[in-house]
Amino acid sequence: MPELNINGYRHNYEDVGEGIPMIWIAGTRFDSARRWVDYMNEHAKGFRMIMPDIRGMAGSEHIDDCEPQDWVLDLGTLLDELGIDSVHLASETLGTRIVTRFAYENPGRAKSLILNGPIAYSDSDGDEDRIRQADPSNITPEALARLEHYHGSGALDVNLFYVKMHAKPEFHSYYDLRSIATDVSTPTLILRGDIDEDRHPVAHANELHRLFPNSWLQVYANTSFNGMVQHPQQSWELIRSLIQLAE
Repeated sequence: MPELNINGYRHNYEDVGEGIPMIWIAGTRFDSARRWVDYMNEHAKGFRMIMPDIRGMAGSEHIDDCEPQDWVLDLGTLLDELGIDSVHLASETLGTRIVTRFAYENPGRAKSLILNGPIAYSDSDGDEDRIRQADPSNITPEALARLEHYHGSGALDVNLFYVKMHAKPEFHSYYDLRSIATDVSTPTLILRGDIDEDRHPVAHANELHRLFPNSWLQVYANTSFNGMVQHPQQSWELIRSLIQLAE
């Protein structure tokens, strides 16, 4: 697990495989860069997968607070530290908001976007569900074990930090992808299952596809939000097609 000091904070990342550089960001409570190592070794042949834990989460330095834009700034600094000028950006859920915002602010550095189970904006149903799950009295032993697996002994504090970030009005406005999507011309592949849920609505994938000027949408039948995991072979065929176009 390589580490770098990025903008004053310790950052963990995984560096898997050889070939075309690609960033992968998930950045959620029940996830970590480490979780994706085996998956990428199996499916991402021909790519160097660089998978950072975002500031405050998983193997990176745990903190009480930060600004929403810090995650985007950290991504740029990570690329600088690794000597990468431009790169393909892949992500899911919260990560889709970070990499899209990065592509908007740094169009010359984003070769392509792969958005798996994207979240386009904050909505009340998703926020309420997230807050309810973060309440220690509502956390099941199974969920606590998963949090501790990804974030260590400070898992409950990380959980609260994550919810605190999502509750900020400036987070809502900064990561409202509807306000910037029409200006993101980066070739974009959107992957989504057709099963709906509060925190990952299917409508978000459809709306982003409509707004992005240069995007493709794949919706898998009878599949939850995570199409890349449930349909890896087809997903990576589509990703490789996008990379070939973008390169």
